[in-house]
Formats: sequence, C-alpha cells, structure tokens
Amino acid sequence: MTISQSALLAALAGAEPIEDVCRASGATAAELAAARDAFLAGQGAIGDAVLTGPVGGRVEILRDRAGVPHIHAGTTADLYFGLGVAMAEDRLWQMDRLRRRALGRQAEILGPKYLAADIAHRTVGIPRMAEREPALMDGATYATAAAFVSGINYQIARYGDALPVEFRLLGYAPEPFTVGCVVAIGRGIWWSLNGRIDRLMAAEAARFLPEAARAAYLTPEASESLVLPDGGSLAAGSDDQTGSNNWAVAGGLVPGGKALLAGDPHQPFWVPSSWYEYGLHGPEDDAAGCGHPGFPGLWWGSNGRVAWSLTNNMASTRDLYRETVHPTDPAYYRDGDVWRPFDEQSCEIAVRGGPTHRLTVRSTVRGPIVNALVPALAEGGEPPLSLRWVGAEHMDDLRASLAISRAKDWQGFRAALRDWSVAVFNFVYADAAGNVGYQMAGRVPVRGRVTYGLRDADRADDRWTGYVPFDGLPHSYNPARGYVASANQRIVPPDYPHTIYGAYSQGHRGIRIDQVFAGGTADHAATTALQNDIKNVRAERVCPDLLAALAGSADADASGLAALLAGWDYRYGLDSAAPTVFETFMFHWQRRVLGQHVPGRLLDLASQQTNLGVALLADPAMAYFPDGTRPAAVAAAKDAMAALRARLGDDPATWTWGRVHLAHWSHALSNPANAEAFDIGPAPVAGGSHTVCNTGGELPPHGAGSGAEYRIIVDFAAPASFLAVQNIGNSGVPGSPHYRDQFADWLAGRYHVVHLDRAAIEADLESRTVIEPA
Repeated sequence: MTISQSALLAALAGAEPIEDVCRASGATAAELAAARDAFLAGQGAIGDAVLTGPVGGRVEILRDRAGVPHIHAGTTADLYFGLGVAMAEDRLWQMDRLRRRALGRQAEILGPKYLAADIAHRTVGIPRMAEREPALMDGATYATAAAFVSGINYQIARYGDALPVEFRLLGYAPEPFTVGCVVAIGRGIWWSLNGRIDRLMAAEAARFLPEAARAAYLTPEASESLVLPDGGSLAAGSDDQTGSNNWAVAGGLVPGGKALLAGDPHQPFWVPSSWYEYGLHGPEDDAAGCGHPGFPGLWWGSNGRVAWSLTNNMASTRDLYRETVHPTDPAYYRDGDVWRPFDEQSCEIAVRGGPTHRLTVRSTVRGPIVNALVPALAEGGEPPLSLRWVGAEHMDDLRASLAISRAKDWQGFRAALRDWSVAVFNFVYADAAGNVGYQMAGRVPVRGRVTYGLRDADRADDRWTGYVPFDGLPHSYNPARGYVASANQRIVPPDYPHTIYGAYSQGHRGIRIDQVFAGGTADHAATTALQNDIKNVRAERVCPDLLAALAGSADADASGLAALLAGWDYRYGLDSAAPTVFETFMFHWQRRVLGQHVPGRLLDLASQQTNLGVALLADPAMAYFPDGTRPAAVAAAKDAMAALRARLGDDPATWTWGRVHLAHWSHALSNPANAEAFDIGPAPVAGGSHTVCNTGGELPPHGAGSGAEYRIIVDFAAPASFLAVQNIGNSGVPGSPHYRDQFADWLAGRYHVVHLDRAAIEADLESRTVIEPA
C-alpha cells in the first residue's frame, strides 16, 4: 500500500473523495488516516538546528516543553529577527491569513464566504493605512519592525517548497512580508476590537421602543459594577459573549506580602489561537508572555520586576455620521456651509472560485461611507453613513506595544502607555515591591453631546473637538481596597470629569471578582480558582425574578421550567441541566421582549441589548406588554421547554450543560479528510458567557464559541517564572506536537510554567535553533 504525497494532499484539500483516494491507492480509511498523521507530523516537527543568516551576532531560539520559544540575542535587531523566525515557524499561515484579512484579500484564497469581510476591511481603509504608516514611524520602531519582518522572510525562504500544509492545500506561496504588513495586521485586530459599528446601529434601534423602555435597553446589565468605584462613563450596554478579565492584588492582601496578577483575554475561538506565547531576552527586552501573531509586543506577561495584563475597554473610538446629500446632485454632500463631491476609490477583489468583485468606496472628509457594512434600520435604507475612527489616524501603537514589556516600575509603565491609541484597553499592573495599578489607555475622542447611536454631520456638537488627555484617563495606584480588576464593564461613576462613551459589557464578571475578594485576603490558590470559576452571577440575580414571574402559573411548562431552576447553585458544571434551561429561556425571553416592538429583521442586531428583558422580570408592573409581563414570561417558558424537548428529548435529566456546551473548533480548511487532524474537540467544557471562566455559549446551540484563549498568573513570591495556558497550543502547524497539547490542560484548569531565567529555560529545553552571522 502506497499513498503518494500528491494523492494525500488532494484528499486533505477535499479535492478528491476519501473513498476514491483509498481505492486508487489500495488503502483503507485507517491507513489513509495513518499516512495523513505521519505526513503532518513530519511537517510540524522542529528539532535542533544551526543556521546562518543576516544577523550581527549569535541568535538562539530555545523552545521549552510547551513549545514556547525564548529568543536570546545581543542586539535588539537580532532579537526581533529571531522572533520573526520563530513566529513564522509556528504561525506562518495564520499570519498570512491575518494579513489577508486586514488587506481584504481572504476571498482570493478561501472563496466567496470571505468576500464580505474583504469588503469591510477595504472599505474601512486598512490597505491605505498600511501603505502610509511605515514612513511615519520613528527610526527605532521602524528598525525593530523591519528586523522582525526580515526574520519572517528568512523563514519563508528556508521553507522553500516545503511550506506549511495550508499553503500546499490552497496552491499558493506567501508574498514577502513588509513593515506595512505588520501595520495592517495591527489595524485589523484594532478594528475587530474597537470597530463594532453594528453596536451603534443597535443603540439607534432604541427608536423602535416606547420611550419609557429606551433607557433600560441602552443600559448594560449590572451597570453598578465599576472598574474604579471610587474614581465615569456614560455607557450604552451590549453583550457580545466576548470580553476579558484581569486583576492585580497588592502584597498587603496576599499572605507573604507579594503581589499577584492574573489575566485571561476572551475572543471568538480561532484555530490556531488568537495569541502566541514567547520570551525575549536581549539588551532592551527581558520578558515573556504572549502577544498577537504578526505584530510584535507582549500584551500579557512579566519581566520579573513588573507584570501586566489587559482587557478591552469598550470606550468608543468611532462614530457614524448621517451625511446630507445635495438635493439635486447626489455626487455632493454638505460639509458645513459648502457642498463637496464624494471622493471615490475603486478596487477589484479576487474571489477563489467566483467572479472578481469590483468595489467602489465613497468617502467624505469624515471617512468612508459604510452603509454596506451595517443593517439599515429604516425599510428604505439610511442616508449615507460616514465612519470616523481613531484607528484611521496616524498613531504610534507599535512603539507602545514594544515598550510595555520594557517598563521597570509604575512610572515607566504609564509612560509606555502614553503612546497607546486603539484599541482602548484596561491595563492592570503589579510589581515585585507589592504595588498594583490600573490605567485606561487609548485615544478617546471628545464630542459635544451625548448620544449612543448615529450622529449628524451637520451638527456642530457632534464633531470631535479633541481627545481626553492621557492624565485625564481613569487610573489608580495602590487603591485602598487592595486590588484592581476589570472585566469589560463600565469604568467610573457618572461624575467623572471626562465623559467617555462606550458599549460596555454586563457587569456580572466584575461583581463575581469583587465577591471573591470581598474577604480582604487573597492567595495564589484563590486566584487560580477564580480564573476557573464557573458561578454565573447573572443567573444568580435573574433567577429569583424569573421564578417569581412564573410562580402560580397553571401551565405545566412554566411550572416545569421553574422546578428545574429552583435550588440551583448557579454554577455552570457539566452535569447540571439548569444552565441549559436558563440559557434557553433567556434566549426565547429576549426574542419575545424585543419582538414586541423591534422589526423581526432587526432582532439579531438588537439581541445583545439584554437589560430591558431583565428589567421587565425585575419589575413586572413596568408597562410594556399589552397583557403584562407575567403572561409573556409564561409564553417564553413554553417556547423554551418546547425547544429543549425538540432538541434534547423528553427527559430533562439529560439536558445537561456538558451535552450542549462543547469546545469544537474548526480550522478554516476543515473537511472530512483532515478534520480529525486540523480541528479541535469536541469536548464538553464548563463555564459560560457570564462566568469568570468564560467559555461562551449564551446563544443556541450553546457551544463554546468564545472565551479565554490564554490565561496567565504571575505570583511575585516566585518572580523568575509564571503560569500560563492556551486553549489549544502554541503552534499553528497541524501535526506539530504543540498544535493541541494545551487543550486538555485548558479544559481542566491546569497551567504550564514559563521561565524567565536562562538556566531554568535550559533545564526545560525541547529544542535549540542557533543562527550565526552569514
């Protein structure tokens, strides 16, 4: 039995049915799978190597047993060259895909499914930013970025024809990387984190509701939870099931007097993961942690003296403006007292397996017209909507990203963050002296009036008049309560001197963190347990009102649902049916609440505005439903129970969370021939969308669609190392021993040790790559 490599690749690409490949090769399906695994293992292995390259001195890449590369070099340029090599060894196809996503070129290799994303990124203008920004960088930042891309291109050349398997399945080779590609990848992630212009349309959809219900619709659940309770933001609320947690506990609360820091960024689960672990050890850098593939900088990590972690702040760095079109010539729009022609730029988007798409983007002085990227609220469509976004401006985001891990104290840490523009982040800090701090960082526009939806280009008070100064952004150092924490909730009280707009998340995870630390002491075990905590404060707050709304109903479904939730401890464990029942009810309740007034075509858009439904359960007398809230809640219970029986059968004992809440993540090239090797899972996973251990699952079918892709715990009682885990593995190469080796640990709440000390790294060594000057 011989399976040729060309036949194997054809099968992995889905070009030939498995049965045909087996028949032609005289192999069984099991033999084909074995040949596949052997081929991929050969592609993914990284062993010891001694190389020569364009470096000024010796560069060493030391990989530990978790596949985390530690780069050692004598100059900063050589250090980042080594990082480029290591990252390209582990994540080259992902980096190319991230570049293509940002530049609007995914459909070229992946087909029509990705055309909408290409249109969005080109409309926003990321290709133009990538062309413009490199020339505006300071010399040191440009030199570091150039060394990084030189390392990437060196590794591409090393691959030759033996590129990572995705390139071979798709039949293309990556173009050389440039500094502009790094800019593009950065702006792509910033847009995904702080763009979210659909949230502006969701806020605008409040106009469909009775006026008395609009405030509840626009307010996030648990809005009393604040990052700095003794600190201020006015904030529309949404719930997109993503978010992040971080906290830092001062030495005074920790037995032994040493500070603790923890963080876990939440994203939609990707294959490979959104984050990449590495260490940098050179003249300016001596730290480890993780950052974003294709963009240098450790966003979570420790250098032994200070540690840091971030979460998305949600403060708005973008606005949509209704433009006034000339009454007789639609080629013109109003700008103050003059009429200006719309600027038009056209491009062609190649689509694999489909016709080339021609895109024309119109723009005003404020920015591109983005109507095609958001749903129209009015039946006849909206007027031209222009986008103004901080991310389209020149900014020194890469310089800030590089500087964070070089900080040695609180003052140096804050100095590094002065350059941060977007995405707006909540940074928490801890140091070896026992101090902790919080700093909101980003370029936050100042507007003349408060509004959560669309703005009008003709209104003077809707224009940007400047930015909140860095020293005016919320920050705290060694607060009296002894810890700082954030979980994407509102930041400060309404009386804060600067008004900050944002679509902040529900405050339930923040409340849970406060509950745990309310005892006044914390230790390493408590921090580890909290990061894996599966209690849902949202359920704890809502269930009593829900049960009260159903109490006394003669309906069998209503009483049956109430019985399934009665006595629940609000934990999202695998063997409990209550999480499944609660989430199913809340989905149907939310659709019923919004469907009372919001057009059906907009329900998906508005469904993340969850507080109105919760407010109605809390106050059933609130005027909203013609027949009152209680009958509507009974009707939602009937819908939920019918949906549960239809999907899971008649026995509620089998409706367990572990049955529906599965970690099962597909590679972009997944097909029946490669799924076992390329995809992750399925495996049941505890937690949910509103637990500190965030694993998504709020919406049907309740799979683990988003959550913590990385967790870090830094304990300054042992400053030379820290704990970390990814949800999959550090390699993005199918067949690598580190492609999925952290998955089981992530499910179980276990971690691996990341060392900062060279001797400890050597003791945990798996492979060594040495690059000497050519």
